[in-house]
Amino acid sequence: MAYTRLSEHDFDQKLREMGNYLWDLDQAADLASAHDQRGEVERIEAKIQAVGQRAAGFAAIPGSHALLAAYVAGLAARMIREWQSAAGWFQRVVARHPENGDAWLELTWCLAELQDWPKCIEAARQATRLYPGASAGWGNLAMALRSAGDFDGARRAVGRALELDPKDPRNLQLRDELEAG
Repeated sequence: MAYTRLSEHDFDQKLREMGNYLWDLDQAADLASAHDQRGEVERIEAKIQAVGQRAAGFAAIPGSHALLAAYVAGLAARMIREWQSAAGWFQRVVARHPENGDAWLELTWCLAELQDWPKCIEAARQATRLYPGASAGWGNLAMALRSAGDFDGARRAVGRALELDPKDPRNLQLRDELEAG
């Protein structure tokens, strides 16, 4: 379906709706997975993939909406664990808009799944620079530093993450693992 008659406002509104729909689908997939409903998870993930393909189509149409479309396509790919594709979409976003902290955070997650620790560390550092008060970026940095063998740096980063959110279970576990050595 061609969308050449949509205005930039129309694209923006549609892409934001698609992003919200993806979050709803992701939550539904998590719930179905928690209840061991594999068939339902597959059905939901097929919907996520379809939304991602539609967003990718929007990203191919020139206009200011293309970065938002790339971000939405990246979210969809990340939600169905297509790490390389998702990383590519988020790299496209940060290359053109390096101040997009959300894209850096998402890219960090994808690079961690790909075990590309040098790039993951770089992305996490960008996320913490843009969102210094968000524990997620600091926790991601700590995890990447630990995986790269920088245990002192990981301890500092997880310490900062826990200052910001003292009850985050992932960061508490990471701190305990680092302390156990």
